[in-house]
Amino acid sequence: MITALQNFFLKHNKWLFGSLLVVIIVTFVLTIGPQSFFGGSSARQRETLEYYGYDLSSQADQRALAYAAEVSAILHPELRLNRQQLMDYAYLRLTALGLANQLGIPAPKEKELQEYVESISIFQDRQTGEFSAESYNRIVEALQNNARFDRRTMGRVLREDYRIREVRKALSGPDYTLPFAIRQDYLAQETEYDLVLAHLDYASFSPEMEIPEEELRTFYEENPSRYEIPEKLPVTALLFKAEAYADEVAEPSEAELRALFASDRESYEAEYGKGGEEAADASEGPDGEEPEEEPVTFGMVEAEVRKDWVMEEASRIAARKGEQFTIRLWKEQIDLGSREYDQLRQEFAAQTREIEPFARGNAPSVEDVPADLLDSMWMYATNPNRFFSDAARISDGAVILVTPGSVPSRMPAFAEVREEVEEQYREAEKRRLFADKGKQLRNRFEEARSRSDFAELAAEAALEVEDVEAFTGGAVPPELRRSGIWEQAQHLAEGRISNMVMDGEKGTFAYMAARKEPVVNTGSEEFLSFAQRRKSALGDTLGWVRLREMTDRSLGAVLGDTVEMP
Repeated sequence: MITALQNFFLKHNKWLFGSLLVVIIVTFVLTIGPQSFFGGSSARQRETLEYYGYDLSSQADQRALAYAAEVSAILHPELRLNRQQLMDYAYLRLTALGLANQLGIPAPKEKELQEYVESISIFQDRQTGEFSAESYNRIVEALQNNARFDRRTMGRVLREDYRIREVRKALSGPDYTLPFAIRQDYLAQETEYDLVLAHLDYASFSPEMEIPEEELRTFYEENPSRYEIPEKLPVTALLFKAEAYADEVAEPSEAELRALFASDRESYEAEYGKGGEEAADASEGPDGEEPEEEPVTFGMVEAEVRKDWVMEEASRIAARKGEQFTIRLWKEQIDLGSREYDQLRQEFAAQTREIEPFARGNAPSVEDVPADLLDSMWMYATNPNRFFSDAARISDGAVILVTPGSVPSRMPAFAEVREEVEEQYREAEKRRLFADKGKQLRNRFEEARSRSDFAELAAEAALEVEDVEAFTGGAVPPELRRSGIWEQAQHLAEGRISNMVMDGEKGTFAYMAARKEPVVNTGSEEFLSFAQRRKSALGDTLGWVRLREMTDRSLGAVLGDTVEMP
């Protein structure tokens, strides 16, 4: 369904899948991108598409949805969202809020909101798991320091997320988990493990190789995708910076300057008052005592206020210049690279910045260029009627992107990439031989009958031996869980050895020195508490899954029969 949105709007390439939930992964694909009000779209695409109070064909509404989703994603890092997934998350949030209205779920009262905020992991102390006012204030301050966010927006998003949580609870339904499954999960969490690890260094592994030229050619022919140069898009950024238009700013009145000073007094006091840069050299009085704090007045910083006022006004002018530039391009049908184009660029004092050509889904990070705007340029890759984006606001003006069109993909000749082919072939052979050595070592390690036997055999083979402190399945050391060896090690019986698992620049073996499973009392307070926590986690997961299903169906109803359902 979400992929169908891409086909409907004829936007840029589909986004990558990613993880959404804490307990399980809910994958989805982001597709809706910025929509231009200039030509290049059909009448069908310009229709209003109402969806829970928002127009999905409106660029402004799309940005509003993405903005709220971005704030929510910041406040919920456990969702592990990246920017490619924000619009998909935005649709889930919008659907959930629409359902909240239909179900009559009200906004939280003050106490309910406080309890909800205290339950959010980003506001909790990492050591104790309890709410931390320090963590809360740090996050609020970080958001406020970003010009794109403010405290009011954060409060609105938190109230929305509270209602969304209640919708997920309503959608989760009853728990049909079998008692056997709960018991097995409890066993996995409470079982005690005592492991010994042995690491074989990959970097120092240097087998001798003789590589015939024919094998290199065969490797090249069997792996064309490794060497194909993908279609790329060259893009140039046109920057309309505030400093270029400072001379066009009218002289401000004293009232206007005082109003600006009053609206941002705290910033001026922090910069020019006690403790600011201006006071840094005079932090102590003649007797070594701190001087009395002197309040910052308008007269003390009038010159700085004037500069700030001029730059703010110049930034607004720059934004208007960017919009006027695109209108001129469109109305006068100016071609990229033409004399008229160069004259127009000079007339508007637009700065140019060349951006290295990039493949689909691999846009670079460029200062002053919004990532979504850069990604959206693929919609103009083969558009004969338009080569420029809409003007996008940046902190000190506006930016427009232009492109002459994409550079087609091509398959380079073998001679052109021979060195790269040989390098990759050698690496592939090295990994194969390294895996073979791992199998040989494991056969040797099977002779081990105790922890000391395994450690001795591993040391003789020049492996690095690591003793892991005993732990339970519910408290697996993070470095062990990240390594990948745990997937095999957790299933080992006592006295058994795992296969070698590649982990970065080393191959790792695990030896289960001891394994102790607990006696399960299903009526104990500890077991019942575990079962309740598991039920809550499962309910949250089911809530997300069912919300996703409802979002797909609802969007399908809005878009109509022109959309192919997955």
